[in-house]
Amino acid sequence: MIASASLFAALYAVLGAIPVSRLVLGSGFLTASNIITPLSGMLFGPIVGGGAALIGDLIDVYAGQLSSGATALSVIAADLAVVATAGLAFSKWKRAALVIPLAALVIYTADPVSVLFVGPVPFTWLHILSFLALAVALVLEGRGTIDRLSPVFVSAVTFSALMCGHLVGTIVGQDLLVRVYGVYTVAAWDSQMTNFVFAAYPIERVFFSVAGSVVAIPVLKSISGARRTSPTTS
Repeated sequence: MIASASLFAALYAVLGAIPVSRLVLGSGFLTASNIITPLSGMLFGPIVGGGAALIGDLIDVYAGQLSSGATALSVIAADLAVVATAGLAFSKWKRAALVIPLAALVIYTADPVSVLFVGPVPFTWLHILSFLALAVALVLEGRGTIDRLSPVFVSAVTFSALMCGHLVGTIVGQDLLVRVYGVYTVAAWDSQMTNFVFAAYPIERVFFSVAGSVVAIPVLKSISGARRTSPTTS
């Protein structure tokens, strides 16, 4: 598993050189590595998978693909949250996968820097929907209505994990940029979140969720099939 995770970290670093957000939205720093971040947790669990993502991010920082400072720290925090959520959902402690996105929603709401509403719409409306999607998927999987490799379950986990990562990255980023480094004033950050991020994040999160699900579903089924057909050694 460690060897496979190391190879995964290398793949993660390579995909980190593809600036997807600039290609999709015309700006931003998100890369193709986001597509496989949930898969890292599903395959290797929250600890080993998190280590693979962390190594991949550090390689990108060292190579200059990811700027150091607040951006790097927010990306690393986001990726670790994604892997932890997805990894727990695929573990025997699957209900614990709800703890991280729920905690992120509570912390974001309590943070004075956070933008809570844009007009009448909660900023976290899609995060709330993704949390509910994961809760429903876990209940259905627990009852045996769907299995862990079904497209519904994998897609729900991918979506929720990526949304959790977005919120965790936002919390870390806003507190560093506003409170620690003073890059933004509270008013300037509010304007940035209201006028750009609120409209942009559903587009890029849906894109990564669809792409991540399309990648994860066949990979998980292929690995599961290979494990079932492999000869047992004594």
